[in-house]
Amino acid sequence: MDRDKLKLMVRNLELLVDDIKAEVFSDVESYAAPPPSISQDYDEILEDDDGYPD
Repeated sequence: MDRDKLKLMVRNLELLVDDIKAEVFSDVESYAAPPPSISQDYDEILEDDDGYPD
């Protein structure tokens, strides 16, 4: 194949990938996890209910 043609194909693929990334990452809510809820205290998280310091 012609080297210039290959360079053009690679450049076009890179631009296409950039466009796809922009579309995917533009909607943050579709891939970002919600922040964790902090409703547990230390004892509940570590199941530490024996009353002794660890």
